[in-house]
Amino acid sequence: MKGVPTVLITVSPEVSGQMRPPRALYPKGFKIGNSLGRPGMRELQRTVLRDALTMLTENTRPGQVVTREYPDYGEQYEPPKVRQ
Repeated sequence: MKGVPTVLITVSPEVSGQMRPPRALYPKGFKIGNSLGRPGMRELQRTVLRDALTMLTENTRPGQVVTREYPDYGEQYEPPKVRQ
C-alpha cells in the first residue's frame, strides 16, 4: 500500500461523492460546521470519529459515501442538492 490512508467525514455527501474520496462517512443530518456533532457532545463526537476510523479497515470503493444515522444529534438537516 502506498500513501496515507484517509477518511473524509462529510456533511455534503452528494458533492463529496463526485470527488471520489477513498473513504467517506456521512453522519446523516449533521449541519455544516458540526461534522462530528454539536459542541459539547463529546460522546457522540467520539462515536462518529471511531466509526470513521473503523472505515480504514473496511473494503470500500472510491466515491462510495457511507451514511450512518446518529439519533443523539437531534434535529436533522438535509444538505442542499447540487445542480448539474
